[in-house]
Amino acid sequence: MRYIALMLMLMIPLASAYHGGNTVSQSIDMSASGGYVSQSASNAAVVVGDNNNVNQKISQSASGNYVTQSAANAAVVIGNNNTVGQSTSQSANGNTISQSAANAVAVVGDLNTVNQLVSQSATGNEIYQSGWNTATIVGDGNTLSQQVVQTINMLPAHVDPSQTMSNSAYIMGSYNTVDQGLYGTIIAGTNNAPMYQSGRNYIQTNDPSGNYYSQRIRFALRAGPRAPVSQSGQNEIRIGPL
Repeated sequence: MRYIALMLMLMIPLASAYHGGNTVSQSIDMSASGGYVSQSASNAAVVVGDNNNVNQKISQSASGNYVTQSAANAAVVIGNNNTVGQSTSQSANGNTISQSAANAVAVVGDLNTVNQLVSQSATGNEIYQSGWNTATIVGDGNTLSQQVVQTINMLPAHVDPSQTMSNSAYIMGSYNTVDQGLYGTIIAGTNNAPMYQSGRNYIQTNDPSGNYYSQRIRFALRAGPRAPVSQSGQNEIRIGPL
């Protein structure tokens, strides 16, 4: 997912080619079954003007012995009264499963609404999930929702499941509302293998006027009586000049 930051930087100079009142819908749907399954998808958009509506969606479903899924949405929106929706959904069944997904957005303008969602679900033996949202918003009266939901169901072999997730928001302006949520579930039965869940919510704003920020992390894990379990969660908010 490192290329998302580069995508955003490259797209900004292209913004002058677009003008207001745009509706943009981007959707990618994938499904596959086999032995070695690899799925990769990305959406990118640059929109300039007022009253823009941007919707980016990626859905991936796979079944196989080895499954790798990767998804990314990136958007730059410049103008007022913008609505941006970004979602990635991944589901997989198999032996070894790796899922990674990200949403990234940069919005400049007032009265913007942004919703970001990463959803990952896997049933298998060796499972790794990674999901994150990041947003930069410049303007007043903005509303941002960032959510990551991960679920793992272990099969009898039970090999070391791992969940990592994060939300980050960088806000410049007044009267902003940000809601961040991270939710992780691992159901491993009597498995005594090591298990790991980690999550971080982060909000930074330079303007201390009229902001409402909410952060939550919820982890649930069920394993055997001798399983080494590591759960790590961090919420951080920084308001005012740094």
